[in-house]
Amino acid sequence: MCDVRRFVSVLLLFFLFPSFAYASGSYDRLVPSAKKYVGVPYQFGGSSEKGFDCSGFTRHVMGGLGVALARTTAEQYKQGEAVKKEDLRIGDLVFFETYKKGPSHAGIYIGNDQFIHASSSRGITITSLNDSYYKKRYIGARRVLAYAQAAGQFQDIGNDFWAKKEIEALGKNEIVLGYAKSYFKPDEIMTRAEAAGMLATYFNLDMNNRKETFTDVPSDHWAIGAINALVKENMIDKNSKQFQPDEPITREQLAMWFAQAWKFKRGADVPFTDVQETDAAYDAIEKLVAAGVVNGYEDGTFRPKETVTRAQFAVFFYRAINAE
Repeated sequence: MCDVRRFVSVLLLFFLFPSFAYASGSYDRLVPSAKKYVGVPYQFGGSSEKGFDCSGFTRHVMGGLGVALARTTAEQYKQGEAVKKEDLRIGDLVFFETYKKGPSHAGIYIGNDQFIHASSSRGITITSLNDSYYKKRYIGARRVLAYAQAAGQFQDIGNDFWAKKEIEALGKNEIVLGYAKSYFKPDEIMTRAEAAGMLATYFNLDMNNRKETFTDVPSDHWAIGAINALVKENMIDKNSKQFQPDEPITREQLAMWFAQAWKFKRGADVPFTDVQETDAAYDAIEKLVAAGVVNGYEDGTFRPKETVTRAQFAVFFYRAINAE
């Protein structure tokens, strides 16, 4: 009987507090996942790329992160935990009292006092919380993502971790969000899609182009808008038929993307024994070395084909930002 009661209790927790259901994907996917729908029309009762209403949109986006929301705005307002406006973090649901008493409109907070939502007049759009219409109708926020630590703090990044300073700084500014329960997973490999998502988010690029530019990135892929945004800005090459979104990003690929993104200037010749002037990434590596973003190994190599971990990517990203 105790086992049955325990099973029932777990089921109740799952349905009443769906943020107990965690996905393996990083929370860093949230903003690209949401912004790729900007411009999709409003549709009452809609919950797909053909059209969304407000709760249908929040439910769809959060579902991609493994968070199961209720279907209606009123029910979503009962989920998660209440959050003060001054304590909002990316991914919090924000609620408004619009056409009737009580919560009747919802959106997703995406930082910088902005939220993304399905407007009945504009479709999926991004609006400031200080907008005159919404500011006076704001009634509260709920946290449905499983943040267990303050922004910048991660359970698997200790005080003696070699990249703590860089990861903490990016986290405090919500440039990186990590995973459920505030894990960063520093030793996991950084994929090309994840790198594209972080770059597009940081540079605040338009991510609503869901055209299938590459054969292996379908229109419903979470990073398609981010990938297309980087193509438009010439940060990545579109000449290949495939993008390989789930493949690890290598050191030479990172160099080429970063050099184009931050427009670093050339410096002295590359001092590495395994990088030749004829290599496609030579100029990019030269620029990043000059800017102090990357360096080589003690044996004099750069190891351009070596894959990049999440911790290494965070360090390179931090250096690039601070080299501007």
